[in-house]
Amino acid sequence: MSIQSVQRALRILSFFSSKNPRLGITDVSKLMGLPKPTVHGLMQTLHEEGFLQQDPETRKYGLGLKIYELGTYLSATLKINQVGMVPTRRLAESTRRMARLAIWDRNAALVTLNLFPHFHAGFQHHLGPRLPAYCTALGKVMLAALPEEKYNEFVENTDFIPFTPRTRTEKGLFREEIRQIRLTGFATESEEYMNGMSCIAAPVWDSTGECAGAISISDSPALLSGPDRDHHTRDLLATAMEVSRALGYLP
Repeated sequence: MSIQSVQRALRILSFFSSKNPRLGITDVSKLMGLPKPTVHGLMQTLHEEGFLQQDPETRKYGLGLKIYELGTYLSATLKINQVGMVPTRRLAESTRRMARLAIWDRNAALVTLNLFPHFHAGFQHHLGPRLPAYCTALGKVMLAALPEEKYNEFVENTDFIPFTPRTRTEKGLFREEIRQIRLTGFATESEEYMNGMSCIAAPVWDSTGECAGAISISDSPALLSGPDRDHHTRDLLATAMEVSRALGYLP
């Protein structure tokens, strides 16, 4: 049995994104089709509990620090992060590239850990972002590991919206790419999701032989065309196997 007020509060939180970091009462009222007083009461409660914060000048709301706090707790409790932290950090250092861990979540790749080489000033531990599966290496490599029925359902029911001019939107070509990923054991992507960024990803397996997530390294498009590509790919695959074994996988 669902509780309507809880459902509504969670829906409000789900409206916030990188494209919509600030929303007002009127904005949310239109999105939900609810009266402003009802929305105001819900958002005020979320604000009081720390799940939303309010800009004193615009009076619009954004996600509160309680969301970040819970995300930090979640990131620390994920098994793939617990066993994968050290190997992933080592991968970032050896390749001098950003390294990520991700899991499959609601038809997308949810990044659970971002690690940069020591010389990079970037933030080291961060849950997110959620990446579209059809145009990112992390997403593709986990799609390739899905049971055939779920994989076909994803392809048939997903709109392949282009993020850049290089996004592959033709589903026949996409299926061929997935077949190649299943043969090689890793996925690549160059500027399909974000201009100026490329990625190589490999699956991580658990003790049951199911895909537990994926690991990747990212950099400029030179990552896929430079002389170190093969070496970095071998390092990535070795690290993916190390994390898999730590999860109990027996090849």
